[in-house]
Amino acid sequence: MRAPRVTLDEILDRVARGEARRESLMTDQSFTVSVRMVRDVKSRTREPRLVEETVWRVYRKQPDKVRSVLLRRREAKAGRTDTNVDINFSPGMGEDIVNFAFRPDARDRYRYRIIGRDLVGGHLIYRIAFDPTSDLEPFAPNGVVWVDTNEFVIVREEVRFRRSPIPLVMKSIDRMVVERERVRGHWVLSRVLLRSELTFPAPTIGRSFDVAILYRDYQINAGLEDALFQGAKK
Repeated sequence: MRAPRVTLDEILDRVARGEARRESLMTDQSFTVSVRMVRDVKSRTREPRLVEETVWRVYRKQPDKVRSVLLRRREAKAGRTDTNVDINFSPGMGEDIVNFAFRPDARDRYRYRIIGRDLVGGHLIYRIAFDPTSDLEPFAPNGVVWVDTNEFVIVREEVRFRRSPIPLVMKSIDRMVVERERVRGHWVLSRVLLRSELTFPAPTIGRSFDVAILYRDYQINAGLEDALFQGAKK
């Protein structure tokens, strides 16, 4: 006997529920995040070199509390502050960077198709491609996600932009890769990789650059006290 194959619509419904469940199971998080920028990654005449590396410890708690503490900043040239890379952290656990195209309110803006099914470590993984439904949204990204069907959570995503969302500054975003890992029973961000090219060279960044964002040292549902967030900038 063969069980009937799950339809694409059913898979999308399960992904939406899986992502919502994943988010609901976490009340607070703390983690260390490092952001590293490397310039001249596509240059034929220059070797890639570090622009800046910044490390924060981040604390967040549902529904609206977040705090980030700068641990260190390393720059290629001492005293240069005009290339500081900063990230705004949100208090939510939803990770829109992963599931923006798979939320229920996005279903009418994207087309989906299954492009592969793989068995990895006893887990059935679906590869689902998504594309904007309208050519009137030239900056909307397309890409592929990997869905672990044990929990119907997105564990990897590759995103491409047909056109730059900010063409006056950025010529192209060649590729973005987002990955999650399972920490103490919860799927959380592990890294984000981005390669981009500027429209015009910048003195401190060059023409092309890579950004790598790495997440580690997670503590989840540790019972963070509200006092930790007093006076914190959101």
